[in-house]
Amino acid sequence: MNAGSTGRMFLPATLAFVLLLSPLHASAGQEGPEKSAALIREADTLSAEGNIDSAIDRLKGAVTADPENPGAYDRLGYLFLRKGQADDAVNAFNSALRLQTDLRTAKTGLGLALLKKGDLDAAKKELTAALSLNPYPSMTHYGLGLLYEKQNDYEKAIVEFKEGIRTFKDGKR
Repeated sequence: MNAGSTGRMFLPATLAFVLLLSPLHASAGQEGPEKSAALIREADTLSAEGNIDSAIDRLKGAVTADPENPGAYDRLGYLFLRKGQADDAVNAFNSALRLQTDLRTAKTGLGLALLKKGDLDAAKKELTAALSLNPYPSMTHYGLGLLYEKQNDYEKAIVEFKEGIRTFKDGKR
């Protein structure tokens, strides 16, 4: 073979290789809602498997890919709560609420994180705001029950715990 024929064989093979990798490279670096949604799905799977740290990493990637996605911040907040990282949870829930002020799950999560931090007044404000958006979620009633228990108002705590159990049985989580 001469150099000319080698060059011709090499160029098409290289071009084919580059064209083959181009879509993979483009999707690997892709940002935006599609990338964020894929990372959220991965995080949900990892979280269900108990791999919280990896799920948090995926959600951090999701908010980097689409910083306008309140659902990603909301999920991230709940994972921080599971890890006992109340400050990080507060930041994540506040980010979600900056994007969507009426996101009940983020208000509930923020209330729970503030409760964990011991800020009972702010926690009550967020939890009651969440109930004003939707009076049924059992998690919110549970959070208010915990709050009233910390305030030694056991009658109100029992009412909220019972309401949480009732709504949970009704499938309103």
